[in-house]
Parts: sequence; C-alpha cells; structure tokens
Amino acid sequence: MTASGSRSPSGRRPPRRTVPAANPIATLLFVAAFPAVVLFGVWQYAQSHDGSDPPGPDVVAELPDSTPVTPVLSARRTPDVLARETSLTAFENSLRPLGGAVLPGSCAAVDVDGVLALSDGLDTPVIPASTLKAVVAAVALEVLGPQYTYTTRVLADVVAGTVGSLYLVGGGDPLLASSWYPDDARYVRYPQQPATSLDALADAVVAAGVTQVNGNVIGDGSRYDAELYPPTWPISFRAVEGGPIGGLVANDGAVLGVGVRGNDPALGAAEEFVRLLRERGVTVIGQATSGRAPGEPAAIASVTSAPFSEVVRELLTNSDNNTAEMVLKEIGFATRQAGSRSAGVTTVVETLTRWGVSTDGLQIVDGSGLSRENTLTCRTMLDVLDRFDETSIFAQSLPVAGRTGTMATYFVGDPMEGRLIAKTGSLTGVKALAGYLPVDGGGLVSFAVMLVGDGVSDDAGFRPIWEGYLSDALATYPAGPTSDRLGPAAAR
Repeated sequence: MTASGSRSPSGRRPPRRTVPAANPIATLLFVAAFPAVVLFGVWQYAQSHDGSDPPGPDVVAELPDSTPVTPVLSARRTPDVLARETSLTAFENSLRPLGGAVLPGSCAAVDVDGVLALSDGLDTPVIPASTLKAVVAAVALEVLGPQYTYTTRVLADVVAGTVGSLYLVGGGDPLLASSWYPDDARYVRYPQQPATSLDALADAVVAAGVTQVNGNVIGDGSRYDAELYPPTWPISFRAVEGGPIGGLVANDGAVLGVGVRGNDPALGAAEEFVRLLRERGVTVIGQATSGRAPGEPAAIASVTSAPFSEVVRELLTNSDNNTAEMVLKEIGFATRQAGSRSAGVTTVVETLTRWGVSTDGLQIVDGSGLSRENTLTCRTMLDVLDRFDETSIFAQSLPVAGRTGTMATYFVGDPMEGRLIAKTGSLTGVKALAGYLPVDGGGLVSFAVMLVGDGVSDDAGFRPIWEGYLSDALATYPAGPTSDRLGPAAAR
C-alpha cells in the first residue's frame, strides 16, 4: 500500500502544486526602486513641514442677532402706497364739497403722491392768473439751473489813461437795484431780496481808479428785444402792475426822486448809476443816455446776482411780475439766443411737452399771468407740481400759508397755517391757488383750485372755498396711519 492520503475518485493522487522559481531580473528592479520610493516619501514629508502657518479652521456661518418679522412680499414693504390706500377713500369723500363748489368754467383737482382724489373740471382750460409763474419757474430751474447767475458789467472807452464814456451793460438781472429801493414799501409790496447791488457796482468802478468820465454814461439793454410790455396787457397795468421790461432794468425802472417810471429802463438805470458815481466823487462830464456798447471798450467792473434758486424764491414768494417777465426772456436768450417773450414761450411749451405734461388747452402769452389770454388746465398744473417733492427748490420757493409773501394773509388761524405752500393768482373774476400740503409722517398732497367767474375774486367769493372746503378736506388727510407707522416691523 501507499502511504495514507486523499485520493482522487479514480484512486489517483492529485498532482502537486509547485511554486515557480524567482525571476532574478524582477528582484534586481525591486531592490533598485525601493530606495527611490523611500526618498520620495521623505521629500514629501519635508515639503509638508516648510514652516508655513497651519491652515485656519473652517468658516462657520453665523446667524444674525435678529430675524426679520415682516415677510418680503408684505404690503409693509411699500408703506407710502399702503398709507395712501388706507386713507384715499375717506379723503375722496371729504373732497366732494369742494368739487361741488366748483362751477362750470372753473376746475379743482387734488392728488396724493400723483394719484387723483378729485378731478372736477380737470381738463377745462381756465385763466391761471399768477399761478402761471409756477410753470415758468419750474421750466426756468431746469433750463437755467439753480446756480445760474446774472452779471451786469461796466465797460469803458479809455484813451491815454483817460475815460471817455462808460457803458452800463445789462445782463437781464431782474433784481438789480440801488440800496434805497428793494425794501421801500412806497415802491414795492414785498421786499425784493436778494437784490443785486447797483451801489456795489459803482464802488467797483471807483476801485478801478475811475475819477472822471469825460463822456456819457450809456445804459445798454440790448440783451433783450425792444418790447417793453406784452401787447395783451391792459394799458392800466403798464408800469403799475409790471414793466417796463428790458435787458437792463434797475429798481424796476424807477429813478430816485422821479415819481413815474419811464419807457426806457436802460436810460433809467444809467441815470441811477450817474447819481451813484457822483455820490462817490466821480466827475461825469456828459449825461445819462441809452444805446448799445461798441465792441472795443474794456471791462472795468461787474456785479453778479445771487444764485438763480434765490431769484426763483423771490419770484414765487412775492409773485413778482417783472421778475417773471424777465425770466421768460432769459429762457429764450439761453436756449434760442433771442431774449424775447415769444422765444421764451416756445421753450417753455417744448420743455413741458418733453416732461410729458399735458398741454391740451395750454396757451401762454406772457410770463407773469397778467394777460387774460393765458389758459391752462388743472391737469397741466398738477402734472407740473407732481414733478417735484416738498424738499425741492421749487416747492421750498412757494409762499407759506399765513406766513410769507402772497400767502401771508390767507389761512391765518386755520389748520393749514404754516403747513400749506402754494402759488396764488388773482385777476378780476379769477382766483387761483396751486401748491402742496406735505403730510406729517410721509406723503404729499398736490392741488389746483382755479376759479373763474363773476365775484370769485372777492373775499366772499373765494375764501369760503379756499379756507372752507379746501382747508376742511385737507385737514382730514390722512384718515389712516401714515407711512412712518406702516413700514416693516422691527426685526426680532
């Protein structure tokens, strides 16, 4: 028998598994590669310990200390809109008596932040009277700019060190005045400040070394055309309500000691300037006259007005007719190189159109509103008002109810005193008011009430509407919470 062990089913022993013999070449390669692998590992370890700062810890997101309470899509995210909507229906109801008091041929319109609340006669063309000045001022602020200034110059013919004639060249400044004029109630209804000092210009001539003028002092008003008064003004208005208008006007055309304004404002300015020079010891051999400066004289002195923003404030607060007419011509001069009423009107209408203001029923024939041929609608007036907010130069230039300018005698002792700001307009049979009521806590009410008809310009005709229906309705707004109370809730 064979030695014991497992057998195959056939009784045979399975063949034995054998290990192949080692490959001498592979062994040599392994021995050669092993040191290289060890060296590479050592190098990698050294690189990871190069002395640099260890990496910082992972940044962990931090939650804010407070969490918003108001959802992103909440109405509180638009508090102005929410405040208006919660009060608008009640406000519309309170305005109904005002709308009922407006007779055919007149108009009354009120909006809140541009949303109409009253629109009686909204598109009826009416005579705006002096509220037209608001339209002219609004356009002028854009065309000329709030920093625009007027400059009045003095030129001199100088031969061998001797002054021949002086030329007083107007720059269209509507507030050029001698020291005696702007605050004298005998001449002006409201103080015309900030005045541009004609006295300061005379001082500058003396400072330039002029002690004698051998020729004339010539007033040059050629910056504007020769039209002294709009032709549609009643004769009784001329040199009383407004004018004469020119490129050189001092003291609204008045001369100290002369009771009547003449028909040559450049001459009047030259006469005033001669008086001021002589008061300062300057000998003037010739006389005051008017004409146009030639191209050669040298500039020896000048005086510059306050910024235009302050001119606009005087225009609107005082309802200054001369300032309005001269501003209209300056608009034409600045945009069309034509200092004329028609050039200014063209630019005003073009600007309103570009703004998207309704010009249906609009007719402008002067800058002051003294002409009865001017017409516009309450829609046009609201469109202009709605271009500005209560912080704008335009709004801040309007007189304040019961306090300043043409509004000083209206709404005295009324809830609107000190709050309502507006431009007035008055002609026989015309009484207009247009402006704003800033709302405490947010929002702005704009309004235009343009009354036309027999008796409306009498106190008994318009005061019950202004200080009654309008004031009562405005005092009710807002009936609900204001926007400052409807904003997003404080975060928790």
